[in-house]
Amino acid sequence: MGLSNALSGGIILFGITYVIFTFAGITDTATSFSEVSSQTSNLESKLIKTSIDVTIDDPPGTDSTFDFEITNTNLEKLWDFENFDVIITYDSSETTYTETQTFDSACPPVVGEWCISSWTNDVLDPEILNNGESITVRTTVNNSLQNNRDLIVIVSTPNGVVASVTTVV
Repeated sequence: MGLSNALSGGIILFGITYVIFTFAGITDTATSFSEVSSQTSNLESKLIKTSIDVTIDDPPGTDSTFDFEITNTNLEKLWDFENFDVIITYDSSETTYTETQTFDSACPPVVGEWCISSWTNDVLDPEILNNGESITVRTTVNNSLQNNRDLIVIVSTPNGVVASVTTVV
């Protein structure tokens, strides 16, 4: 009788220990899920609050260096320009080119780079693109632009909001 009590006690102790360790794993998983859900909610909030407008005010001509403007049209502050994507599609000598430009903090840019040449309405936070503020971007592509052809500029913010503009050179 004493042996059966000891065995049953051992089985019960093992069962309780198993349940405790299993519950601890479930708690970690629930905490991890909660953190991911919070991060997703934060990203969705940033996406809703991010909006930009890209314009080319002056016809660029056939030079390989030209300007365009990015205007922040919503509440999210934009400053991580190294992580912006700038993609330019243009024609030169009857060939269509698509180039991805990288950010350079110094102007004028070299081939394959873009820089901020000026700020408009930069009142609230210096060198942070707030709602209603604009930057003039200067970029240089590999070849001269071809006259009477489309120039397409696509800009993507670090959180994935995209804007584009098309103009005839």
